[in-house]
Amino acid sequence: MTSQKTPWDLDVRVRERNLRKGVLDEKDVEKHLKDLQDSAANAENVTIPQPAVGGPPGGAPPSSSGT
Repeated sequence: MTSQKTPWDLDVRVRERNLRKGVLDEKDVEKHLKDLQDSAANAENVTIPQPAVGGPPGGAPPSSSGT
C-alpha cells in the first residue's frame, strides 16, 4: 500500500478488518512487526496473586462436578 499507515491501522484489534477491507496488506503487517523494538529487557515479572485467573485460593483447580 502506498498511503501512510497509522498505529491505529495496525492495531491488533482492527488489523484483520483492515486486511479484509484492503486498508492493509500482509506486507504492511510484516514490515510493522519487523520494525518493532524488542523491549524484553525492560520487562518485570508480576507476582501479585490473581485468583480470578488461576482458580480458587491455594492453587487448586476449579471443580468440574457442577456443584
